[in-house]
Amino acid sequence: MLQNTDAVVQSRSSNSWGPLSLDHVYEFTGGISMAVRHVTGKEAAAYFNDLRTPGRARIQEAGPAVMVEARATVLNDKYLKEMMEEGPGAAGSFAAVVQNTFGWETTRPGMIDDHLWEDYKSVFLDDALRLGMKEYFEDKNPYALQEMTGVMLEAIRKGFWEASPETAQEIARRHGELVERFGPGCSGHVCDNVEVQKAVAAQMARPEAYQAAIRKVREAAPAGKEAEEVTGQRMRRQDTPERQPDEATTSRRTLIIWSLLALCAAAVLVGGRRRARRR
Repeated sequence: MLQNTDAVVQSRSSNSWGPLSLDHVYEFTGGISMAVRHVTGKEAAAYFNDLRTPGRARIQEAGPAVMVEARATVLNDKYLKEMMEEGPGAAGSFAAVVQNTFGWETTRPGMIDDHLWEDYKSVFLDDALRLGMKEYFEDKNPYALQEMTGVMLEAIRKGFWEASPETAQEIARRHGELVERFGPGCSGHVCDNVEVQKAVAAQMARPEAYQAAIRKVREAAPAGKEAEEVTGQRMRRQDTPERQPDEATTSRRTLIIWSLLALCAAAVLVGGRRRARRR
């Protein structure tokens, strides 16, 4: 079914989500694109059938659609100010956008330009818009920024973002400082990515402190101690014996059945007599 696929099209009829704000978009459009590439060896075009404005439907390429959303939201100071008022949840939304950008890089390599990653770093790490990003993340949700910097480092390692060595080192140091100071949030790119951990440790003045912080969370119990036994209420099975009807109940049921049969017979008899009179 995928052999002759030239384009992947996804309809978009709501302003409540976009190609960066919702992970399902790259999962579906990007995932099918990856499947087509695997089967045919060719990259299918990707479009959004934009139906958000009644009577003004249009087709939009996936790459430009991503950039339009980025400019209107996560790179827009007015949008960011309003979002930051929400507190920790907004930081999680920012992290989701960076994760979804990485998802597009994985499923449709080359669709995202490097300057979008540069803009993410400029806004969220360098605070180019002067919104107090450093204080905001550290006060509200440092674990979101851990994930964002971890994703950035993985994008660099995978070759999706051709960042300078100085940029990679700066991001790694910031990531390590967040983990060392606040403890690791242990999302996938923080605690489960060994290559990212190596890159971070190489830039830390005290790599052992950074590594110990991750190890402390990952280990189920401290070395030399047995895991504490969990105690509490226990469920006990209780079987309820099946109730057998007593003789009185059986007699009542029998009486009811015979009464209904008698009523049916009487109705048939009366009906027959009426028909005979009419004839």
